Amino acid sequence: MSTHMSLTGKGMVQGLPMVKEPSEKCTNCMKGKQQRDVISKKSSWRATAKLELIHSDICGPINPESNGKKRYFITFIDDLSRKSWVYFLSEKSEALAVFQKFKCLRTDRGGEYTSTTFNEFCDTHGIRR
Repeated sequence: MSTHMSLTGKGMVQGLPMVKEPSEKCTNCMKGKQQRDVISKKSSWRATAKLELIHSDICGPINPESNGKKRYFITFIDDLSRKSWVYFLSEKSEALAVFQKFKCLRTDRGGEYTSTTFNEFCDTHGIRR
């Protein structure tokens, strides 16, 4: 609305009537202009040793599934070296089975990373999250 008013007011648009901006915004207009909070690209700390901090996420379900009946994949990325590992999974619940040698894990807090079994494994092995 403000762009239309600005262009019309400067004589850059011809043939459109001058309109006033409504005093109240409709619900859909407000929803359309909403923005999510920015996720900081700077982490609170960076790894100083290989495998000290690992970033991870799961993608899926993917259709069609692979020949091996895999519908998901999980990535692990070393914070220091940026070395990446990708594992293919049939179910999200297999995430713990492929995660075993990392010291610290940064995730999106998805359910596959917050199960009781996953939490117990991390606590037992001194893995920070």
